[in-house]
Amino acid sequence: MKKLLLLASIICFQSSLAQAEVVVIGHPSIATTLSASEVKNLFLGKRKTLPNGTDIETIELTSGNAAREEFHDKYSKKTQAQLNAYWARLVFTGNGKLPKEVSSSKELISMIASNPGIIGYVEESEVTPNVVILAK
Repeated sequence: MKKLLLLASIICFQSSLAQAEVVVIGHPSIATTLSASEVKNLFLGKRKTLPNGTDIETIELTSGNAAREEFHDKYSKKTQAQLNAYWARLVFTGNGKLPKEVSSSKELISMIASNPGIIGYVEESEVTPNVVILAK
């Protein structure tokens, strides 16, 4: 019985290590590092500029994407249901606009690589030389 419990613990530990870390990415021309609170404020629409004053647009992966869930667990601390309620309230009151969404990391990386005014997030293993990591 102890061996079975030990085996189950090891499997759970290894699966948690296997998950890739989600990172915030931007165009290589963005020469800044973002804090967790800055990332949260940008992706919740509370800020529209980087700390250096550069206008920025955030792009989200579509809901149901594992990287999106991990990102919001880490930065906004909101579930998908909480995000839906948050954005519904902002849009209804005229105080916000839903962020654009893309269906894949490849599409997001392509958009960011060709537009210095966009930031997003992907799993760290998917980062290419066409983008830079702004927050880990």
